[in-house]
Amino acid sequence: MAVSRKIALKTDEQSGNQLHIYEVNPIIFYSGEADELNIELLEFNYGELIIKSLSTAILKVKELFMEDEGFKIKWKQDTKGLRITLPDGLTNDENRKKCTLKIKF
Repeated sequence: MAVSRKIALKTDEQSGNQLHIYEVNPIIFYSGEADELNIELLEFNYGELIIKSLSTAILKVKELFMEDEGFKIKWKQDTKGLRITLPDGLTNDENRKKCTLKIKF
């Protein structure tokens, strides 16, 4: 089972906002389709997810969406990795045990 680990908790002294950084171990696997990968998150919360192993040097992402969900996913890919912004309403709870993202390349 993938387990997240809290890396740091910082406070911006001027605004009082807290920054929560977690290490998450997503499961990335080939879906069986010619141009598709799945990312399965067993632990997640809204915010940003950065996957360094999916940089533009590895493959070029054309589309990213959530399987069986109506949430709009914002994403950006560059040489540093794939940056995914999970929407505010997306939380890991008893009703939603996992989140599956599909990547078309």
